[in-house]
Amino acid sequence: MADQKKVDEDEVDYAGYSGLKEFMSETTLHGVHYIFRGAKLLRFVWLLGVLGALSGFLFFFIAAVNNYMERPSNTKVDTVSRSQLPLPAVTICNSNIAQLSALSNSTQYPHHELNFAFVCHLFNDIKSSYCPLSRNELIQIVRTDSRSARDVLQDIGQAKSSLILDPLVAAINSAAPSLVPYQNSSSFTSIVTSTGVCHTFNYDGSQPNASRAGIDTGVKFVVNVDQTEYAGVTLLSAGVEVYLHPPGETIVRGRNAIYVGPGQRANIALEPQRREVLNTPFRNPGCAEKNTNRNKSVPYSRAQCNLECREDLIAESCGCLSVSVPDGVTITTKNGSVVSRHCNALQYLQCSSFIVAYVLLTSTCTDACLQPCRPYENQYKYGHSMTTDVFPNVVVAETLIPVLLETGRYNNSRVNAPNNLAYLRENFAQINVFYNELAFESIIEQPLITLTTLFGSVGGNFGLFLGASMLTILEVGQYLAQAGMALFEKFCGKKTQRDARRVHSVDQVKSFDLSNTNGV
Repeated sequence: MADQKKVDEDEVDYAGYSGLKEFMSETTLHGVHYIFRGAKLLRFVWLLGVLGALSGFLFFFIAAVNNYMERPSNTKVDTVSRSQLPLPAVTICNSNIAQLSALSNSTQYPHHELNFAFVCHLFNDIKSSYCPLSRNELIQIVRTDSRSARDVLQDIGQAKSSLILDPLVAAINSAAPSLVPYQNSSSFTSIVTSTGVCHTFNYDGSQPNASRAGIDTGVKFVVNVDQTEYAGVTLLSAGVEVYLHPPGETIVRGRNAIYVGPGQRANIALEPQRREVLNTPFRNPGCAEKNTNRNKSVPYSRAQCNLECREDLIAESCGCLSVSVPDGVTITTKNGSVVSRHCNALQYLQCSSFIVAYVLLTSTCTDACLQPCRPYENQYKYGHSMTTDVFPNVVVAETLIPVLLETGRYNNSRVNAPNNLAYLRENFAQINVFYNELAFESIIEQPLITLTTLFGSVGGNFGLFLGASMLTILEVGQYLAQAGMALFEKFCGKKTQRDARRVHSVDQVKSFDLSNTNGV
């Protein structure tokens, strides 16, 4: 019986109908064996059913593959608590970029005439009541200025010793002691931006971490807006701009600024955030995996990348360094030339400032700077919430007025009387930066469909519509291999047999003995 079965198996033509029927009758694919047994009508119904199930599987299979190829993602948002959190860098810029005394005081500022011409040209306030000179006259004055634009901006900007009056800070710390004293000017580092001088607290990240939360546990500043030095060029308001950012990162003025006016106590509660994003193909054009900064000591960020992109464009287009490039730094352009000299005042006004405006108005650098895939250690993006009240109160004002008298802040006729509370509220502001809670928001992008979920979806539909499994795929593979071998033997085997018969015939002819023909 076994021999008979073996003979029957050997006689199956796997390349023909009998082989297909044999496979369909034994496969674990549900329903297909009914196509080859029973009445014709019943077999036809089963054929339609199997084809419908196959169509359903193919539909969902294609849909699953298309969904996977679209690379969708979801976002996991979580609040992570810490026992300590790093303090941000806090950059403070006076809205007034040009001190009046730097434009008019010949004793303290020997270049005051050139400073005045530079500011008039910078603000395009030409042939006005403030700047009576024409553009050509201003250019001729500026042309004689051999100083770099960086030096000019530092000359006309507010010094950190003026922004933070140390005697006043000491008086406040004595009059109203708290858990955290107010910061003095030594805690700040002066930086030069394209639109003036700013001062940064915790520039290098050397300040200790915050270990407690609450308004009395952060960092505190009392800043001098100093409206007595306002030149009045294109300014309609008074105050300071406050920027919260990771240490080492450079700001772009006007972006994400917190504006604090004089006479206010600004309570700024930090809301730190860390965001991890997916790279291509999940995100187009992707994210930055490595630190691509020219200055590798500064953590990568889009703001820093934008700044260096702008500095590179100025070096290449103007042949000089931007005012934001620190002293002693050189830039190598695309053509290989090394630029080591800062733009002078004329180059700044006629070339560099236009490059800055072009970059800010276009996406030249924005498109080239990708978001970092993962933030560096202690690198956060700082959101905030802010409340304000009045500063100072009457009691503190009585303590501060004598201190201001000693510093000589009342020598200008534009200020109020020494005993007038209005002077303090017109020129000073308090800034508190703190954590409401020692926690940050973690935002992590994750793939919505992975290879595992794709495989599971395809396998589920495979089993649902066809009742198949991985073993079924092996069965199909075995049948296709047997059918292929059968086809090979059918076509190539016939040629071999014909060649064998032809050789056999030739051998017979060669061995034929003519002597046995009996004279035929």
